[in-house]
Formats: sequence, structure tokens, C-alpha cells
Amino acid sequence: MIKSELSLEVSNSAAPKVMRLVDTSHYCDDETIENYLIEVLPVNKSTWVSFNVTKNFSLALNSSNLRYKKASEASKLIALPDGIYEIKQSIKPNIHTLVHFYHFRTVELLNKIKSERDDLLSNKCNISRTEYLQNRDKLRDIMEYADAAKWMVEECGKKVEGKELYEFATTLLEQYTNECQC
Repeated sequence: MIKSELSLEVSNSAAPKVMRLVDTSHYCDDETIENYLIEVLPVNKSTWVSFNVTKNFSLALNSSNLRYKKASEASKLIALPDGIYEIKQSIKPNIHTLVHFYHFRTVELLNKIKSERDDLLSNKCNISRTEYLQNRDKLRDIMEYADAAKWMVEECGKKVEGKELYEFATTLLEQYTNECQC
């Protein structure tokens, strides 16, 4: 009987080229951990990518090992796309210990929001206080939609609704960048 509890965490790094998975599982001392697998279904892909890991792993995923673009140097890596990554975690006997996670990567969107916020803060002396507060509130609203999209997918398992919220946040950000003169 399996007594260990498998779990993992995806780092909140804003690095566009890397996504790190960290083992947060609880292992029983008397249990032998064998055939530890992490399987990832990347965004816009139909084939799962498998990684053999050991307990307490830290796994860095990038465009090369997720098979977006082959690269032998870090400088040749491309940014990982935003979207829903499906992740399976299992140990022997794998069919009975499988845990399936959804991770909604929103790094590209969040980095754009942060860039717009930085621009707003840099130019706040050039606009009225009212304009500053309105633009700040718009950016906060967009961030809330991005957070809601992530929650909807990762915690509620509602991929369609999460994607819709993400697209709405993207549309709001596009409108903001077209309207904002800051």
C-alpha cells in the first residue's frame, strides 16, 4: 500500500525561458520510491514529455527539453508560451499513484502588466493624479483577471473558463496600451 503523498509546486518566477517544478511530496520512511516520473503536456503539443526524477527533485523545464526548439546553449532558448501545461506525477506502481495537475502559465501577460505599471510609475509626474489613479486601477483590474484565470484552471479544473478570463485580460491590456498616453 502506498502511503506517500505526491505533490509539486511550479515556481512563480517571471523568467520567460524557464519553468521550474519542485517536489513538495510527503514520503514515508519505510517506502521505497521507484520509477518516479514527471510527464508534461506542453501548450499546443499533443505528445507528453517524460522526465525521470528522484524524490525531492527540482526540475527546470525549457523550450529545448519540452521540444519546442532544440538548443544546446541557454542563449538559444526561446520563451515558453503562456497557456495550460498538464503535469502528471507518479511513482511505482505508476498507474495507481498518478496525480494530474494543471498549471496555467501567465508569465508573458504578467511581465507586460508589470512593464506597463513601471511605465506608469515613471511617468506619474507627467499626468494628473486622476489619470494616474485611473490607469493604476485599470492595471490592477487586468492583474485580477489574470489571477482569476490561473485560479479557475489550477484550482477549479475549468480550462475553458480560465482561457476566456486570460483572453479577456489580454484584450483589456491591449486596450490599455492603445489608450494610455503615459
